[in-house]
Amino acid sequence: MKIHANNKLNFKLLVLFFILPLISTAFFSCNNNDLIITESGKPSIIKIVKDTTFIGDTITIYGENFGDRNLSSFVVFNDSTIIHSSLCLKWTISQITLIVPNTSTQNIFVVAKNDTSNSFTLTINQLPPLDTVEVSSGKITIGSLFGYKDEQPPHNIYISKPLICSKFEINQFFYKQVVGYNPSLIKDNSLPVDSISWVDAIQFCNKLSTIQGLEPVYTIFGDKVNWDTTANGWRLPTEAEWEYLCRAGSNYDYSSSTNLADDGWYNMNSGLHSHSSGLKLPNAFGLYDMHGNLWEWCWDFYSSDYYSQSPYQDPKGPESGSRHIARGGSYADGNSFARASNRYYTYDAIPRTGIRIVRNK
Repeated sequence: MKIHANNKLNFKLLVLFFILPLISTAFFSCNNNDLIITESGKPSIIKIVKDTTFIGDTITIYGENFGDRNLSSFVVFNDSTIIHSSLCLKWTISQITLIVPNTSTQNIFVVAKNDTSNSFTLTINQLPPLDTVEVSSGKITIGSLFGYKDEQPPHNIYISKPLICSKFEINQFFYKQVVGYNPSLIKDNSLPVDSISWVDAIQFCNKLSTIQGLEPVYTIFGDKVNWDTTANGWRLPTEAEWEYLCRAGSNYDYSSSTNLADDGWYNMNSGLHSHSSGLKLPNAFGLYDMHGNLWEWCWDFYSSDYYSQSPYQDPKGPESGSRHIARGGSYADGNSFARASNRYYTYDAIPRTGIRIVRNK
């Protein structure tokens, strides 16, 4: 049987306009899961990333038959907390992304097209993990012969108990999760919390201890605060502990040597604003931003002549006073203020004051 020229041309056109597009579609569909997923049957959860999370975190639910955003599509937690599809960051047939609500529930399921998925276990903590460093007890010389008068005389101290210390300055997200608000001048969850008073810092420590099942360290009577040294909760470091943590066994003004730019943010490199923790070098104990970024509150009252009468073991500062110590300098201060031995005092919160916390092991 002979095929005429016109018929051959028609056959080629048929291949060009109908068959090749089908082949092309099949080829590209292999690289796009959304194009080959079909909806049929009940919604089903296959996995959740992350299955251990915390309030305010972002999680993604993977599965099938989730439908699309509509009035009958939502995620349900077993304490009856409901997140409607319109409030989720993403909702497709096979993937749902959402922010974890304020709940401590252990199970979660999806409702789509008036049908309910399987239940999936999800562990929700109130707070994200707090990065900490364990520092052993030890001796060190604090103070300086070449600093301001209140840093003299240099003297030896002994920190008699190991400490667990926050690796970074407490950030705004963590602080807000604990106390319920964010006082910072510029709101950004990745930045360390600022503009907190000494009493704010004390109250934060107590609330965090309670949340984590630890014994609160402080008892607050109006503007008077007592410290229970036997309690195992979070607290502010003493001035001596702070300098011990900052020096990390060295006698330098700054952690790495004499180059502050490697260790912290100060007025010559900060752009006059705070920065996310961990962008500079850590010291030998693995602690970040001990120099610059934000001033860090300490427990002690300030006294200009305290170093001349400070005890050798675990000095805790004067018994009374009108101002408290902050250490480390800030993004708006010069290099002299960021030295390990520099002592600063203030009456109340300033926009450049933050917090680092410790507890006894």
